[in-house]
This record gives sequence, structure tokens and C-alpha cells, in this order.
Amino acid sequence: MRTDELPTEWPWAVGESPFRIKGTAYAFHMEFVREGLPGGLAAQGEALDDPALQRFFAQTFFTTSWYDVWPLIQAGRACGKVVGKPFEEFVRVRAQHQVERDLGLVRRVLLRVLSARSLALRVPSLNASYFDFVAVESSADGRVVSGVCRGLPGPIVRWYQIVTETFIAEVLRRNGAEDHTIAWESLERDGDAHGVPVFAARFRIELPA
Repeated sequence: MRTDELPTEWPWAVGESPFRIKGTAYAFHMEFVREGLPGGLAAQGEALDDPALQRFFAQTFFTTSWYDVWPLIQAGRACGKVVGKPFEEFVRVRAQHQVERDLGLVRRVLLRVLSARSLALRVPSLNASYFDFVAVESSADGRVVSGVCRGLPGPIVRWYQIVTETFIAEVLRRNGAEDHTIAWESLERDGDAHGVPVFAARFRIELPA
């Protein structure tokens, strides 16, 4: 199955879906918009042509709270239009900002201590911990780490893949394993959750010799 074959309908009102992400993601998104988006919050608000989305982003986001993931994805589309970037390209830029802000001192030390193989095994699960609906399984065979991310609603699969790729790539780069590859190998139906189909995305990380 290809990502363009996935369902696109999102049946919940803004802010009401049961698929949630940690407030840290929203807090860092708003920081990025204030400091890095031309026109800042006002420009984002104008680009969000849905009044419900505008109201959603008018709130204060707390890092320890959980929020509907859908508005964050729609903000990526809106902000991409502001800067003249395709959606996927903007998501990579924003995800890069997220991982740079999120890698605190302790994690930076671990990046230097742990092997690239250990990081490639752990980082997909670490990234998934930002979401209350994703489960990750992974295993290593020599220089190859294979795994699967389960529980992904169709409309967010590609966005999740981009965010995950960016997180893994930056962690491995900081570890010195720049010459690696990340590939999504297959996509398959993984049952249902909250009344909608969810999918499993299989990945493969190949580390340098």
C-alpha cells in the first residue's frame, strides 16, 4: 500500500480527536512560529482559514498536557504556504527545530556515549512516546535496524513518517553516523482504533560500516 492510497477523512472536530500528542510539540511549534515564521503568529492565524483552527491556536499550550494531533498537521500546511514551501518540506524544517530543542543536555551526553546501533533501536520508540496512540517494535541484525510503527490513522501517516525520519537522522548525525539510510518499506492495515482504520508502517535503518 502507498501513502496516497490511504484514507484522508478526519471525522472529528478540531481539538476533539482521541489521537493526541504531547504539549511539548505544540509549545515548540508556537516558539518556531513566533521566532522563525515571517509575520509570526499573525501570519499563521491568517493562513489558518478555519476559524476553529484559529481558536485552537489562540490557547496556551502546556508541555505536560496532551492535545489533538490534527491541528498541528494543519498548521504545517498553513505555515508552509506562508514561507512558500511544500507541506513535506516545511514539516522537515519544523521537525528539525523540534529535535534540536528537545535534545537537552542529558540526551546530548547519551548521544555521544551510546552506539549508533543502540540509538537506532531506541529513537523510534522515543519519538513515538510523544504520541498516545503509536506503538513501536524494533530489532537489530548487524548494521540494520528494522521495525514497525503501529496504530497510525491514515491521514497522518506521511506526516508521522517525515517527523520520525527527521528525528532519527538528527540523532544519528550527532552520534557521528551520518552515512546512514532510512527507508519505509511497507504499509499495511493494522485494525481499527476509535472507529477508524489504522495502519502499520515498517521501516529499515541501515548504519555505516
